[in-house]
Amino acid sequence: IINNPERGFYHYTSTGSNGGYNLLSQTTLQNYRTNENITVIQRQFFLRDFISGVPISTSYLANMQTDFNRIRAAGAKVIVRFTYSSSSSTTVYQPTKAQILFHMKQLVNVLTVNKDIIVSIQAGFIGKYGEWYYTGSSEFGDGNFTLLTNAQWINRKEIVDYMINNFPPEIPIQLRYVFAKQKMYGNTFVGRIGFYNDSFLGTWGDSGTFVVSSSQGQPSTADVTYWQNNTFNNPVSGETNMLNPPRTDCLNAMTEMNRYNWGLINKDYFLNVISGWQTNGCFSDIQTKIGYKFELISSTITNNNISISLKNSGWANLIRNRKVYLVFDNNINEYKYEITTTSNWKKNTIINLSISLNYPVPNGTYKLYLHIPDNSNTNVNYAIQFSNINVWIPQKGYNDLFQTYIKNTAPSNVLKVYNISGSYIGNSVENLEPGIYILKFYNDGLIETKKIKI
Repeated sequence: IINNPERGFYHYTSTGSNGGYNLLSQTTLQNYRTNENITVIQRQFFLRDFISGVPISTSYLANMQTDFNRIRAAGAKVIVRFTYSSSSSTTVYQPTKAQILFHMKQLVNVLTVNKDIIVSIQAGFIGKYGEWYYTGSSEFGDGNFTLLTNAQWINRKEIVDYMINNFPPEIPIQLRYVFAKQKMYGNTFVGRIGFYNDSFLGTWGDSGTFVVSSSQGQPSTADVTYWQNNTFNNPVSGETNMLNPPRTDCLNAMTEMNRYNWGLINKDYFLNVISGWQTNGCFSDIQTKIGYKFELISSTITNNNISISLKNSGWANLIRNRKVYLVFDNNINEYKYEITTTSNWKKNTIINLSISLNYPVPNGTYKLYLHIPDNSNTNVNYAIQFSNINVWIPQKGYNDLFQTYIKNTAPSNVLKVYNISGSYIGNSVENLEPGIYILKFYNDGLIETKKIKI
């Protein structure tokens, strides 16, 4: 059970459904990582104080930045959702479309500045808890999606379109219902939109997450296929909300997590389901397999070439492509070279890498590592760790390949001479005309440059 980014169980937090702003605790965030192997939280930003259409206050935006700073300092990441109310009992609990768009424009900057630690942005803003259901609004409609008018669907799509076009493109978007994405973007659109399911393993198509295909409330085959295709590299997260055996039992829960590409799940809800997983012995299995899980199978050096075999034995793929680096370390210096990306590192497949070791490192003895950092943040907490025991170098964020490479090539001892304009002259300083010249010494892959005057 390891602390990899953008996967695993997460904790739910909110700014407070009654208004105001409850800041995150730095200590609590750090304890999640240290004591529970949790590296992600969900943050529900309640905008209740601004339902009437007033701008989001500068103090609220500043508090958001404080939260993001604390999340980053703890080496964690966050699922973001914006909502206005958790209840339909208030007189007004849904702003107009124009008010929402105005608030979204205010949020662009703070989301952009903190895009490195945002796992996903859930398409909230509409309905209680931002779940797109109860709205009390003629602009967006209520309840059964099949009864919404074209105008109401256009209004809903305008909210998501704004997120796609203005929120940082590196951050995936998540929708609550399969039908909503199909209705707004068709059956072939994949894009960067994944799903969150807040009634996982529940009844009646997970409370409407899926269109049902029978009186037993089973998700339709078409919806299941659509979900799978649209979440291959897009995030799946959410929570359970009821005891519903045998679906919520260990064996079926793990089967469905794998089927639906689950990457993150709420540890705080529904507690009866979570405690059942703990009692029946599958909680730790879920911890290790939810999301991606890369195993180092083997590494072999032959004829100045290293062959590396990996496997993603988790239930999901990476939701962001990463660069992969081969590291040469001789205990004095490190040399890093980009060798590939993770774009084809799919679950349930063997990943074979074949890499020439003919890099311009000095003669010497090297330990070899793989480094898979976050493209947006150099913090070692955001690098990917293989699941093997003793493979992780935590101070550097490297994975040990358990290989020693000895570089012992004859020095090339080549001299090249250039004039001050950079034009190549030859390989000797003899018989040069008076002037200024640039000398480059090529020795064992290293280059030393000198300027001389004759």
